[in-house]
Amino acid sequence: MRGSRPISVEGRFVGVAVAREADWLFLATDPALEDLEGAAFPDPAEAARVARVVMLRGRGRLAA
Repeated sequence: MRGSRPISVEGRFVGVAVAREADWLFLATDPALEDLEGAAFPDPAEAARVARVVMLRGRGRLAA
């Protein structure tokens, strides 16, 4: 079963990746990631990576 996966950045819950037939849909729970709302990713790990980049860049820090 695929279902959903929570997405956290540095211990902060920021959204959830929800399985669809061919990809994963990102649903933001943190207003800092509202621009990612509804974005499709190939897997939850990629959704988490992009969320981390967006969060850390928003704080003025360089993200890897």
